[in-house]
Amino acid sequence: MNLRIIVMLLAALIMSTALADTPIYKWVGKDGHVHYSTVPRSADAQQLNIMNRAANPAPAAGTAPSAASTSSPDQALTQVSPDDSPACKSAKETLGRYLGASYLYTLGKDGQKQKLPKDQQDKAITQARSAVTRACALQGTQP
Repeated sequence: MNLRIIVMLLAALIMSTALADTPIYKWVGKDGHVHYSTVPRSADAQQLNIMNRAANPAPAAGTAPSAASTSSPDQALTQVSPDDSPACKSAKETLGRYLGASYLYTLGKDGQKQKLPKDQQDKAITQARSAVTRACALQGTQP
C-alpha cells in the first residue's frame, strides 16, 4: 500500500514539473488581431522563446482569488470570468503566469534555458498586460 502512494506522489511530481515549462504560441487571427496561448489554435502559430516559469499558475475560472492576489493592482487584469472570450481568457492566464513567475526565460540555440534580464522580463509583462487590454476590449468588457 505504501509503495502505491509513493509511486502516485512521484508521478504527480513528474507531471507538475512537465507543466511548468509550457511554451507560449502567437498567431494572427482572421480578424487581423494577434493571439497568444499555451495551445496553438492555428496552423500559423509560432512558438515564442518566452517560456512560462510560474510558481503560482493563474486562477481557474470561478475560483476565488488568493489573499496575495487581492492586493495586487493587476487583479482585474488576471481575474478570469466565465463570460470572457477565449482570447481574453488566454491573455489573462498568460499575464497571471508571468506575474506569478519567479523569472522568465528564453530557450537558447542549444535548447538550454537562459534567464531574461530584468528589463526584458518587465517588457514581456507590459506586453502581456497590453494583450489582456486588447483581447478583453474586443469582447466588449474592459478588465
